[in-house]
Amino acid sequence: MTRTKLLTAFCLAAGFLKADVFQVIIIGHVKMADGSAPPFTVSIERECSDKYGDAPGPLTDKKGQWIWRLEIDPFAQRACYFLAHHDGYTSTRIDASGINENTLDKTVNVPDIVISPAIPDPYTIHTSGDSFPGKSKGPFLKAMKALDAHNTQEAVKDLQEALNDSPKFGDGWHALGVVYDKTGQIDAAKDAYKKAIEVDPKMLQAYVTLARVCLKLKDWQCAADTSERMTKVDTKHFYPEIYLHEAAARFELKDLAGAEHSANELIRLDPKSKYPRIEYVLGRILEAKGDINGAREHMMKYLSLDAVAKDTEQVQAHMLALGKPEAAQNTPPDLEVL
Repeated sequence: MTRTKLLTAFCLAAGFLKADVFQVIIIGHVKMADGSAPPFTVSIERECSDKYGDAPGPLTDKKGQWIWRLEIDPFAQRACYFLAHHDGYTSTRIDASGINENTLDKTVNVPDIVISPAIPDPYTIHTSGDSFPGKSKGPFLKAMKALDAHNTQEAVKDLQEALNDSPKFGDGWHALGVVYDKTGQIDAAKDAYKKAIEVDPKMLQAYVTLARVCLKLKDWQCAADTSERMTKVDTKHFYPEIYLHEAAARFELKDLAGAEHSANELIRLDPKSKYPRIEYVLGRILEAKGDINGAREHMMKYLSLDAVAKDTEQVQAHMLALGKPEAAQNTPPDLEVL
């Protein structure tokens, strides 16, 4: 037998020939953490340990489903994973290297991929047991079960018990603030958020929620001070929205220079205009400084960026009245819709 025939026979026995690469239709779903389909299109990708198997994949449909026709080599040595991509979100990974090794099914369903915001919603309650002080774990977990059952009174009672046992439990104070906040007990929420920051000065989400509560209470100094403190702690700008809160608070305090600085800082940090309301706020600041043309320009930009805002008509009316006597007589829209 010639050398070529020997090599061919060896490859056939080992399964290394191209014939062992076969096409499979892979079907999967992308879901949010709560199990719902994403409200936007998500792209699927394959990443492999050797990089040669990396490939862009299909987009999800309205139900979060994706379908990908791929060539599978069950004898490849690389480790591969499927994951989802959408700006501002992180994704779980599922194994893409061991698909269909033992059968030649033409269609394979894979486990769900779950995506979640890269930066947690500031109202997210952290339930990781790693951060629980010993005595607080039991009542804290009871509080979470009470929240799942929509029993907020029991949740508050259990959280208070957890905090009595562990008064320096920052996540516990923030959780209590969130429960108070969501049930309309704003003053109590403010106190709980302040306590969370006191025991954990690096808890970024507590600064955001406290600033929002202070704005709801029209406690402008509280909102300005909280925002300023956070800008010094959040050096990587995980929550750039804090500059929006600071701009609004400083405007109400008649600190137009400080308000304008904060507004421009958010615009600098937000090239994709994820916080379009800052354009309206900057418009109001320029209006107060007497720059009517500049005010109109930024308000128009806000309306172009967020045409479905709840107070679009009021903003339009205010913009059209700029420079006219009726502008001073009409009550302008709130700087923020919270």
